[in-house]
Amino acid sequence: MRVSVLPLVTVFMAFAAGAETPPALFDGDEANTERTPATALGRVIASGGAQRGGVGMKCMACHGLDDAGAGLGDIPGLAGQPAKYLVDQLKAFMSGDRISPIMVPIAMQLGDAEREAVSDYYASAAPKMSKFEHGAPAEKVQLGGALAASGSDTVTACSQCHGGDETSGAAIPRLSGQSAQYIADQLIAWREGERANGPLNVMEQIAKSLSPDEIEAVALYYQQTPPDVQ
Repeated sequence: MRVSVLPLVTVFMAFAAGAETPPALFDGDEANTERTPATALGRVIASGGAQRGGVGMKCMACHGLDDAGAGLGDIPGLAGQPAKYLVDQLKAFMSGDRISPIMVPIAMQLGDAEREAVSDYYASAAPKMSKFEHGAPAEKVQLGGALAASGSDTVTACSQCHGGDETSGAAIPRLSGQSAQYIADQLIAWREGERANGPLNVMEQIAKSLSPDEIEAVALYYQQTPPDVQ
């Protein structure tokens, strides 16, 4: 389920010579009249890149102009995610707690203010559904929904932490509306020790307790759940 580096690099390079005026990334963004200085800087980074050593790092190249990614299922939607969570992920790419041949060099070239600004910008935007929400087997989605809501004898319910704005902590990501491939890949990364940035090793333990079928089911369930419903 891993996505090769080549397609991501191709998408990245396609945006490398972008226009001088950053395009709107989200509906209604053109005016940008109510954004704070931090989110305004974040928009520049997201659409125009932070220039370091001649390298243009444009979040939009992979994460898309409308939070729907670039058509590759392993790319997460960032809009509406908690800003602290996004900052923490960029730091994890810097420290080696998360592995990505694309994200590591990008994270390494962002300063503290730039990390916070681009995170604030994406956190201020409204999330959208994954492009891949259709066609999942009903029985798989039903199993995933049961695991998310109630867990099992060996697995804690996802909703215990990923329970929506009213119950999720500031550093806990939104799962609803993400692509199933991305969610499944992250669970596998937790299980295999390829991702290690989490409190008290909770996600590692949960991922190791899930069977391959359960991982697929949970991923498909959240893929089909609207972003405003956890």
